[in-house]
Amino acid sequence: MSGIRPEAVETSIAAAIAELGLDRPRITELSGGAANRSFRLREGRHDYVLRLAGESTHGLGASRASELAIQGIAAAAGLAPEIILANRERDFIVTRHARGRVPARADMRESTLLRRVGAWIARLHAQALPSGLPVVDFGERAAGYLSVLQSRSSRMEVAKIARELDRRRATLPAASRLAACHHDLHHRNFLDDGRRLLAVDWEYAGPGDPAADLACCIGYHELDTAQVGFLLEGYGGDTIVLRARIAALGWIFDCLWYGWNAVAELAGLHATPDLQVRLAARLAG
Repeated sequence: MSGIRPEAVETSIAAAIAELGLDRPRITELSGGAANRSFRLREGRHDYVLRLAGESTHGLGASRASELAIQGIAAAAGLAPEIILANRERDFIVTRHARGRVPARADMRESTLLRRVGAWIARLHAQALPSGLPVVDFGERAAGYLSVLQSRSSRMEVAKIARELDRRRATLPAASRLAACHHDLHHRNFLDDGRRLLAVDWEYAGPGDPAADLACCIGYHELDTAQVGFLLEGYGGDTIVLRARIAALGWIFDCLWYGWNAVAELAGLHATPDLQVRLAARLAG
């Protein structure tokens, strides 16, 4: 469930077709995230992907300005599909279609791919940051989700997690530097053509702690110690200090993920009860 009204979908597709100067493109809906819908538009030599933002995405922390800025520099570096146009009024983005296979979850535990993902993250973090973008703080964002939950529920579990989050945030030193970060490095957001990796869905991107991107990728795929080693080998920075910061941010990322899922459910998006049970157990451990 994307939270996008059918009439809004039709109107946005028509607007994109007109802006792109297409006549009667072949339209195919693509699988996508919980909050958005994506369509492939093909006509002759033109091949694009139209992504429509769900009505709940901004309430979940997405930033269109940051998305466009960070994906723009990533695309210039060969790390993301090229942005063709962005319509802020109708809240959609069109990118050039990129060929590639979406890695399976199991693939993200394989040493060769993990090294490639680590190298991809390092290249992203090496790009010059655009000025004027708000910093993405996993702890602040997690606290915001939990605050929403506490205002809608009296469950003791949420209050306990919120108190522990406050404690951990207070003891975590500030990041030594900020970098261009994706902040949602799930395997479904990668495309692999065998030669290069590209990332899609940059709606949560922005300046952030480099260790947060690594913690996000590790948390999503529940990587073990050896697998984290492969990722950091590709990243080029496997140190005791970095591992400690990743571990600290890993708990905070789990908290953010738990809060996002719960707030998304309140917004009418698809819920995964088993995942929430696992995340709650990880947060309590």
